Amino acid sequence: MKIPKGLNEHRFKENPDEKKFAETWRRHQEQGRVLAHLLDSREVHSGSPPMPSDRDFAVAATVVQWLGSPVGKLFLEEVGFVDKKKLLEELKAQEKKKR
Repeated sequence: MKIPKGLNEHRFKENPDEKKFAETWRRHQEQGRVLAHLLDSREVHSGSPPMPSDRDFAVAATVVQWLGSPVGKLFLEEVGFVDKKKLLEELKAQEKKKR
């Protein structure tokens, strides 16, 4: 099964965490059809869920990749999934690399 990619993979070189998030999501899709199960709206879940559209896959992959971006990490920090001190250190290190 071919899994469509996210819309911003050109950002991987400058944002390795985005690549890590995207690759991990893709691996999970290939191994277990995670998105198909997440989007399954049937009340009784029996058998295989319907296959998501290419657009569904692209949107999900793009959002997951975004979570690895500096702005996405701030979002994760805001909801309590990322240590703020560590995040600020990572962002400063990334800025130094760009200079």
